[in-house]
Amino acid sequence: MIEQLNVTIPTEKVRGQKRIVRVFRPDWVDVDTRLPVLYMHDGQNVFSGSTATYGEGWEIDRCIDTLRLPLMVVAIASASNWLDRYDEYSYEEDEMLYRRIGPDLAKTRPTLGGRGRIYTDWIMQELKPRIDKEYATDPEDVGVMGSSMGGVIALYMMATYPSVKKIGALSTAAWANLEPLIQALQQGELRGKLYMDIGTNEESGPITASDYLFTNAKLIEAIAKKGVAFRYEVEPDAIHHESAWRRRLPHALRYLYDIT
Repeated sequence: MIEQLNVTIPTEKVRGQKRIVRVFRPDWVDVDTRLPVLYMHDGQNVFSGSTATYGEGWEIDRCIDTLRLPLMVVAIASASNWLDRYDEYSYEEDEMLYRRIGPDLAKTRPTLGGRGRIYTDWIMQELKPRIDKEYATDPEDVGVMGSSMGGVIALYMMATYPSVKKIGALSTAAWANLEPLIQALQQGELRGKLYMDIGTNEESGPITASDYLFTNAKLIEAIAKKGVAFRYEVEPDAIHHESAWRRRLPHALRYLYDIT
């Protein structure tokens, strides 16, 4: 069953604008059973394609049912404006974000990026307590997952909030915030278990497949030095798209939640 909450996020630029949070608990689990919770970015994309930005969803509810994984999902929709999404999913303003959107759009933005800490503090300090109060959860078993820029913010949460135990970063847009993100990971108290992946044919506008592969490799190099448990998968020929993340989602969940 998927329930819908309408919430106010402090990063929302339109005064009074509500954001949709979708909450899923498998109906074969008793409502009083305390479940681990996975918080997901770009929440409009993680269930049905009918709500997804580009018409294809991850179908995580079906995946959880197939795996018989007792897991609760809290999916937070991203900002409706794709440039505001860059603000929300990055901790730092970044010239690579301007390269991604191009010079004409860049002229319309006084800044781009840097509101991620406000967003993630809201998740951990406001949304999570509400979810723990209104649903049967295991408040100590917290995970986060996202793709592309959602992977960037998931990794920041790994570095910033030691209470986050499971992290999924699919096709991370590591070309954004690369150096500050590496620094945060190097300095952070990493306790979580991490799944990362990338395809060999991923592109985003002027950002090339080589950019994706090189920057993700740099992140993995930094993470490996921390001694944290992680898995990194490279899928040949995979592109930067929901269909690829839907395909790899079972691998991520099996690893993070110890499904054999």
